Amino acid sequence: MTASAPLALVCSVPFECERLREAMDDVRETLVGRKPAWRGRLDGAPVVLVAGGMGKTNAAQALTALLETTEVRGALGFGIGGAYPGGGLDVGSIALASAAVYGDEGVQAPGGWMSTEGIGIPLWQSGDARTFNAFALDAARVERARAALAAAGYDVRTGPFVTVSCCSGTAAGGEAMAARVPGALVEGMEGAALAHVAAIYGVPFLELRAISNLVEDRDMSRWRIRDAAEAAQQAVRVVVGAWG
Repeated sequence: MTASAPLALVCSVPFECERLREAMDDVRETLVGRKPAWRGRLDGAPVVLVAGGMGKTNAAQALTALLETTEVRGALGFGIGGAYPGGGLDVGSIALASAAVYGDEGVQAPGGWMSTEGIGIPLWQSGDARTFNAFALDAARVERARAALAAAGYDVRTGPFVTVSCCSGTAAGGEAMAARVPGALVEGMEGAALAHVAAIYGVPFLELRAISNLVEDRDMSRWRIRDAAEAAQQAVRVVVGAWG
């Protein structure tokens, strides 16, 4: 890949990227895999911004369509997410994934839930390296992004993010899901699918989330979706500037 190649910025729904669209120069609206997308420059850096849709399938389809047609220097998945209690994150906090983990790929067996490693079938294999539920992200790149955010004044935490098909709408459900992934910080619906596709194509990947709510008994009166979306987009600009 070349230094002039764009960075792919992938969120779920358009409101999660509207401030970034407004901040882009030389912006051209387009479609990527029949999904809304924008090409241009963000703070001088070439980017392709894609609203891929909610959930694993939409995320994977959008990033695959982009990577099949465009050379990129990396991909950043971003948006809002729910924080598991005990992880030290509050509503409005920024977090970076150290790993993107499928939380519910596997089998619900009589003895309890079993990951794909328990089944013995990897989700991705490259040479002798086999990847099951957890897609580890490049530690040096994660640290570079964390340091840039810290220098910009963010109190950012790093740790595993859990990707689910069915979000945890109860405190008990969240505790059970978080227990599958030691140190789990954040729950979302797209990250592991994006990391999976990025691994297949050999593209560097990061995931950033701003916390809109805690994973507890569902009470949307306590959620701050718009505020979290704004915070995530501000943080994205910092990470884009530090990508290298």
